[in-house]
Amino acid sequence: MAKMQFKINKSSLMQRRNNYGYLFVSHWLLGLVLFFVFPLFSSIAYAFSNLQLTNDGLQLEWVGLEHFLYIFNDDVKYMDNLRDSVTSLLTALPIIISLSMILAVILNSEFKGRTIFRSIFFLPVILANSVAMQVLSRPDMDVPLFSMSSGETMEGGGSMIDFTAILADLQLPQAISDLFEGYLANLFNLIWSCGVQTILFLAGLQSIPKQLYEVGRIEGCSRWETFWFLEIPSLRNIIQLVLIYTMIDQFTSLSSPVMSQATELMFSQQMYDRSSAMLWVYFLIVGVVMGVVLLAFNRLCVKRWE
Repeated sequence: MAKMQFKINKSSLMQRRNNYGYLFVSHWLLGLVLFFVFPLFSSIAYAFSNLQLTNDGLQLEWVGLEHFLYIFNDDVKYMDNLRDSVTSLLTALPIIISLSMILAVILNSEFKGRTIFRSIFFLPVILANSVAMQVLSRPDMDVPLFSMSSGETMEGGGSMIDFTAILADLQLPQAISDLFEGYLANLFNLIWSCGVQTILFLAGLQSIPKQLYEVGRIEGCSRWETFWFLEIPSLRNIIQLVLIYTMIDQFTSLSSPVMSQATELMFSQQMYDRSSAMLWVYFLIVGVVMGVVLLAFNRLCVKRWE
C-alpha cells in the first residue's frame, strides 16, 4: 500500500513539474504561433494568389504558379540577383570563418587588456541595430563610408574613401586591380560581420581542457601543429554552428540582392504576392546550398577529425 502511494505521489510530482515547464514556455509557444507559424502559412498563400488590399481587408484570388513563372521568365533582375546572392555567400563564407577564427585565437592568448579587446569585437553586434548605423548603411545615403565607384567627389555625393582612385594610383594590372576592388568593396562589411562568430570561437577555445595543451607541449608540438591538430578538431561542433549562423545571417541580410529586391517590391509597391513567391524560391535554394555546405563539411572535415 505504501509502495502504491509512493508511485502515485511520484507521478503527481512529475506531472506538476511538467505543468511548470509548459507554463514556462507557454509565452514562447504563443509567440511562435502568432509571429512565425501564422505568417509562414500566410506567405505561402500569398505566393499562389493575387492579393488585393480593400476596405474589407485582404482578398486573395488563387492563380497557382503565375508568380513563379513570372519571376523565372519575365523578371529581368531576379535570376541575376539570385546568382549574385549565392555567389556572394560562397565568397564571403570562408573569409568570415577564417577571419573569425584568427581573431578568436588572438583574443584567447595571454596579453594585457584582452578583456577590453574582447568587448570591442562584440561592439558590432550591439551597434548593428542602432539608429546611427542603420542610417549610415542606407543605400540612399548621400555620403557612404566606403565606395568602389571612381570619379566621385565629396561635393558630388561621393564617398569618404574612394578605393578605385587609390588602386588606380598604384598602376596595377587591370586584372589584379579588379580583384582587389572586389575584395575591398566587401572587406569592411565582412569584418563587421565577424562579431558573433568570434565570440563563439572564443568560447569554444576556452572550453578545450588545458591538459591537452600540456600534452601537446610534452610531445613537442609547435603552435601551428597545436592549432591544426588540437584546436580545429576540438572546435568541429562550433565550426558547424558558425557555418549555419553565418549562412543564415548572410542570406537574410538586406544587402543580399534578392532580399533587397523583394523588400523593395513588398514595401514600395505593396506587391506582397510576387515578393512572397520570390522569397520562397530563395528559401528553397538557400536550404539546398546550406545542406550541400554542411554535408561537405561533415564528409571532408568532421569524419577526419573524429
